[in-house]
Amino acid sequence: MTYKKIDLHAHYLSPGYKQFLHDYFDDLGDGVKTPAYEIETTLDIMAQTNIDYSVISISSPHPNTGEKESTIALIQEVNSYGALQQATYPDKIGFFASLPIPYIQASLETIDTALDEQHAIGFTLPTNAHGVYLGDARLDAIMAKLNARSAIVAIHPNEPWTRDKNVAGEIPTPIMEFFFDTTRTVMNMLQNEIFTRYPNIRFIIPHGGAVLSLLVERVGLAQALNPALTDAQVNLKDVMKNLYFDVAGFVLPQQLPALMDFIDVEKIVYASDTPYTPTPAVLSLAKVLEDTDLYSAEFKQKLFFENAQKLLQNSL
Repeated sequence: MTYKKIDLHAHYLSPGYKQFLHDYFDDLGDGVKTPAYEIETTLDIMAQTNIDYSVISISSPHPNTGEKESTIALIQEVNSYGALQQATYPDKIGFFASLPIPYIQASLETIDTALDEQHAIGFTLPTNAHGVYLGDARLDAIMAKLNARSAIVAIHPNEPWTRDKNVAGEIPTPIMEFFFDTTRTVMNMLQNEIFTRYPNIRFIIPHGGAVLSLLVERVGLAQALNPALTDAQVNLKDVMKNLYFDVAGFVLPQQLPALMDFIDVEKIVYASDTPYTPTPAVLSLAKVLEDTDLYSAEFKQKLFFENAQKLLQNSL
């Protein structure tokens, strides 16, 4: 059976972002070759893969040049491009806006512009921006603003901020380090009580939650080892029930069953990760999910469409 789909993890590359990847990364951002892209790329993939609606966002590396004014200008360009695609194809395309993190005032202004003028569906935030990780107290004003706006926030992994850029050896960054940086970021947010202090933000954790499902029981030991920690700082099991998780990547046969032991069935959403994941792989991964005997047709319809529809109902 083929299911209609809403895709909450698809990517676009604006002209300015392509130039950024060329100028700063020699077209190998986070070790990944810059794919050819026009909005027709997304529309063609959607037609081939039975995706009714895609929310497009910027992938990694986060569009931060290392300098304030050029970063702000680049963020304005990528958001303007995303907003144009949404306005041009309102029944097919939505977009998650980017923020010029770690620049606070500019980020606060961008939140209002994106929601009030560009009608963004929500936001995509990097796991870290030049070493400033989500959960860092310096970003509290941004979190408070997103909370006040009851924003949808999709987290996207970036290359970890380490002194040793060869820490992963020959293994490409997206294969292993993206999982670790996603997990590291969520744990940093947990320790700094982001999820309890800002409960109105609807966070989407990518790639099946990375390795969070393997840490749930271990994290509970942290409080026994350090009684000064509060429940809010270590209760990963409770927090995970209030988060959304997308299924970008190879979530079967191991990862999805482990994740579903800890999350709400209403909080799992479909993700293709196009165009970084080639269309044949998108089709193959979707077919594995569609054909698995592990889950019912009702579960699959929630995963592919209904859960995202409910999440986006105030924006679609």
